[in-house]
Parts: sequence; C-alpha cells; structure tokens
Amino acid sequence: MRKHQFIYLIGLVVFLAACTEEDSIRMPEYEVGVIASADIEENKYFFNSDNLETAEIVFDLNYNGFEVHEAQSIELYISNGPETVTVGTFNSFPSTITMSAEEAYSYFGETLNDFDNDGSGRDEFQFTYTLTTTDGTEYSQFGQYYTYNPSLDGRFTGRFAQFYTNLPGFGVLIFDVRPPNPNHPNEN
Repeated sequence: MRKHQFIYLIGLVVFLAACTEEDSIRMPEYEVGVIASADIEENKYFFNSDNLETAEIVFDLNYNGFEVHEAQSIELYISNGPETVTVGTFNSFPSTITMSAEEAYSYFGETLNDFDNDGSGRDEFQFTYTLTTTDGTEYSQFGQYYTYNPSLDGRFTGRFAQFYTNLPGFGVLIFDVRPPNPNHPNEN
C-alpha cells in the first residue's frame, strides 16, 4: 500500500466515524413492570399427602412496583393440569392466602380422594396472577417466564420465597402435593 493510499484510507475512516450520529447508538427501550411476590410461611410450602385432611399452604401475597408502579389489585389464579380458575381478587397488600388441600382440589370439582389420579405419586397446583396498577394498566405477562417451586429449591428454608425473578417475569408459583422429604430439615 502506498503512502497516499494509506493516508486516504485513514481519512475515510475518520470521516465515517465523524458522520456517526449520537442518536444512532441507543440503549434498548424497556418498560419497568410490576410483579407479584409471595412470602411463604415456614413448613407451609407443600400439601402433605400423608395427612391431606389437615394439609395447607400459607403465603403473603404482595408486589414490587420498582418505585414506578402501585398495585390496585391482584387477581390470583390456580391451575391443576390444563384447567385454570380464579382464586380471588386482592386489593390490600400484603394479603395472606391460606388454602387447605381440600379447598385446592375443590376448585376443580375434585376431592382429596382424587390425589394421584395419574399414578405419579404427586400432584401440583400452580398459582399465577394478573396485576392491575392504579392507572389501570394490567400486567400478566413479561419478557422472562419464571417458575418457582419451593419444594425443589434445596436452599429454601420455608421462611421466604419469590414469585418472581429480579428481571420482570411472569411468575408461576407451584405447590406440590406429596409426602414429606425425610432428608429435608423443615419436613421432619
């Protein structure tokens, strides 16, 4: 490459770099969402199939608006297999949700005798939600999908669990119907 060609090439690079508009380099736009959270009561994070008559789950339903949004209501849903029904709409936070195994099965027209109809040795109930803010915006789906099952979390102590990730995500909170795990310190 000759000297004048090299100088021309350098000049062209400098010219093109100078022509780049600041506005052409942008940070991605994103929306700050609002997500539900659950503070689960110790030892109330699964339905004990060894004693279904007294088994219950308990959690405080709350939300995180990231200092941008305020929740007006959270409509809570429960699913069992392909069926989903409404548990209720909650307007004060935190709201304590207490549900017996009998009540969970009754949402789907079943009884405690319907435990383990598929022969898997366990059942599960999934909770999801639609959150409505004070300005009327509904949040029910986000960019990241996230499922949290406190029974499968080896670190879970029964004191606190998340309905959500640190990223905006649609939370699915799962409560198992199963026997206690003899190796888990909270289930002895």
